[in-house]
Amino acid sequence: MNKLQPIFVIAAALICCAASAQQMYKTVGPDGKVTFSDRPQNGDKLKVSVMKGSVLRAVEGPPPAQPKIAPPAKGSGADPSGGGISAAGVPSPELQHAVLVVALMSEVAAKFEPVCANVAPQSKKFVTAANGWKQRNSSFIEKQRRAMADMSPAKRTALQGEVAAKIHEAMAEVLAQSASGQAHWCDKATVDMSGGSNDVANNADVALPLITYKPK
Repeated sequence: MNKLQPIFVIAAALICCAASAQQMYKTVGPDGKVTFSDRPQNGDKLKVSVMKGSVLRAVEGPPPAQPKIAPPAKGSGADPSGGGISAAGVPSPELQHAVLVVALMSEVAAKFEPVCANVAPQSKKFVTAANGWKQRNSSFIEKQRRAMADMSPAKRTALQGEVAAKIHEAMAEVLAQSASGQAHWCDKATVDMSGGSNDVANNADVALPLITYKPK
């Protein structure tokens, strides 16, 4: 029997395929504001963590100076203003990747709730976990939606079709399993959504393009 992968694991695979694999720093300031960079910010009172891929760990010692995040390079397909979408409505590869991952992950609750509803008692736990993930990542979901709205109709339709195809593929694989297999999938997806490691803020390759994106 093939081992099933919850859709969050599929999305994580997209994260791992991103072009950027550099070490990134997540800094939480005294006001709770989260920033990302390739170096931690100054200030003894700031809470600093370091990310490489989806791994998050504490940074030891005083943080060095932090340079500002550079805007997308010219010729990358990004809007010259730094918005990440060209005048023709084409997103930069980094922004497109981030939009695809967040759109895919945010579709999980609505599409898979009926499946897990038939696998009691996992249903309530799955819905609670999915709603919790959406609440924690609401600002990124809104950024993803606004970015898609700024894309050309053709590009937006293409990305929506890609998300729908991946969800349909995962759904077909889950429904082909026995009741116990479906229960296992729902349990694993519930854990993935509850742990926090799949939150957008903990995945720099997805978070950074959305944080720096400027809606038109």
